[in-house]
Amino acid sequence: MHRFAAVLAAGLISLPSPAAAAIPDYMTAEAGNPFTDGWYADPDIAVYGDTFWVYPTTSKSYAEQTYLDAFSSTDLVTWTKHSNVLTTAGVSWASSAMWAPAPIQRNGRYYLYFAANDIQNNSSLGGIGVTVADNPAGPFRDAIGKPLIGQFFNGAQPIDQDVFVDDDGQAYIYYGGWGHANVARLNADMTSLGTFPDGSTFKEITPSGYVEGIQMFKRNGTYYLMWSEGAWTGPDYSVSYAMSSSPAGPFTKLDKVLAQDSAVAKGSGHNSVVNVPGTDTWYIFYHRRPLSETDGNHRQLAYDRMTFNADGTIPRITMRVKDNFADDNALGWKTYGGGWTATGGRYQAAGSLGGKALLDTNFGDFSYDADVSVTSGSGDAGIVFRVTNPATGTDAYNGYYAGISPAGRVVLGRAAGNWTELGAAGLTITAGTTYHLRVTAIGASIKVYLDDMTNPKISLTDGTYAGGADGVRVFNAAATFDNVSVGAPTGAGVNLAQGRPATGTAACAAAEGPDKAVNGSVTGGNSDKFCSAVAGAWLQVDLGITRSISRFEVAHAQAGGEPASYNTKAFTISVSADGTTWSQAVSVANNTAATTVHPVSGVSGRYVRLTVATPTQTSDGATRIYELRAFG
Repeated sequence: MHRFAAVLAAGLISLPSPAAAAIPDYMTAEAGNPFTDGWYADPDIAVYGDTFWVYPTTSKSYAEQTYLDAFSSTDLVTWTKHSNVLTTAGVSWASSAMWAPAPIQRNGRYYLYFAANDIQNNSSLGGIGVTVADNPAGPFRDAIGKPLIGQFFNGAQPIDQDVFVDDDGQAYIYYGGWGHANVARLNADMTSLGTFPDGSTFKEITPSGYVEGIQMFKRNGTYYLMWSEGAWTGPDYSVSYAMSSSPAGPFTKLDKVLAQDSAVAKGSGHNSVVNVPGTDTWYIFYHRRPLSETDGNHRQLAYDRMTFNADGTIPRITMRVKDNFADDNALGWKTYGGGWTATGGRYQAAGSLGGKALLDTNFGDFSYDADVSVTSGSGDAGIVFRVTNPATGTDAYNGYYAGISPAGRVVLGRAAGNWTELGAAGLTITAGTTYHLRVTAIGASIKVYLDDMTNPKISLTDGTYAGGADGVRVFNAAATFDNVSVGAPTGAGVNLAQGRPATGTAACAAAEGPDKAVNGSVTGGNSDKFCSAVAGAWLQVDLGITRSISRFEVAHAQAGGEPASYNTKAFTISVSADGTTWSQAVSVANNTAATTVHPVSGVSGRYVRLTVATPTQTSDGATRIYELRAFG
């Protein structure tokens, strides 16, 4: 439960009719992250009626942070900007550093909590304020004429507040900077603080690693506390979480759930969470910094799907790259020559001799999908990848290009200020027809698929470029692009489990955790394995989304250089779409091999779990799994 559930608990709104709008059910922002234009940070989200409202910090210098904007959407795709919903003109004591708005509806009114002035001691004026409005778009005005929390308690700087209303109607405010977190009760008027049964006003609930950016929500009777760690200007900014049976804790850190991805974005943190009304669909909203940006304030708003394991824990969240242009914009794309327009739900390129548009990504191994249609011209159009040093000009970049041409071929080549064709295949391409183009690159292996995602049209080896940006390009043609998606490699021969979040029973040692079984390596010797001495040991991998699986492989002790007597003797492999309902795909009773291969058919799932019945060939009780692989 978060903003929507809190409002529902107060009895103020009802669920929207299913016919009113399609329920958002995405893995990420379908129309691309960032989902809004401009530099913003610290987004908090509320659901009022059938509309999602996001309130962020304006990401500028402290002196320029004198106002707050909001964004609204009914579908999480198209967003409307509402400027200046709150300004310092409406708060007599606030002058700058207006941060981290927290919205909530109650008493028939809309409340917006915020921090201002970045106070450094108790003699300064500032802290956390509360404003009120009759409309979620404001204007919000100061409700009490002074800070609600204007002093340091338990060492917590009064910033980064979150407001939560429990099922019993009790409201709480969570807040804190400088590495300390507090919780306090709000009275029913939402503008004054109450006390806990023991008479205290503030309780410190600081979990391990806490820095700032606190967030509270509730699901299935469990309270989830989330917070940000690291430096907000650095790449290490991230989100961790804890679970508790009480809104006041205690909260013990369980895991980091959102962190930078060197292929997608850095500095991801200061999040909020929303539950789509009437579903168990959840999203995490947060800010992040584009890979090429070094200015600390150059932060953008993004969201991705957040899921739960069967035990209520949260798997690590993947920042996905996708854009279907349904919002008719191309936020996050940078163009180099040519004419580019996002309209009609597609990205349209006017005819040019090499115009290209790039995302600020840095993928090495990946699968890159896009729908491509050459609309006019005798040339070709397609996708560029592993791009560095881009500039305006026909072949003004270092990287690869795969394109299709109505002249009757698909081509793959390499650019470095000039053009080197690496491979081509003849096939019928009709102008104005949309084709699904995919490139899968793993190391030096590059495969190009067109419509048929099983049999590549071009397959070759070229290790000139190892990583870089992804984008689209035209050459002597005009074209449209749609449904762009870049992510982990997929398809036959790709280990879907490699690098994915892994969990398992207690490890023999801290350096022998579940992650060692999905790191793609068995060459690290005795330390490069998952080891667990728990009876019935298990290892589970989250593939991120439901995937079709053609075979499993398990590298046992001998594959890592240990004695054959330590090879796992009996085990099963099961799959699940939701982490709750499992289907057994493999059962082994008397294995002696160092590596086992298990072809399967008709098997798909998001989660893969290996469960051990007999750990070794002898009486040794420790399970040793050097690698668990699942192939598409």
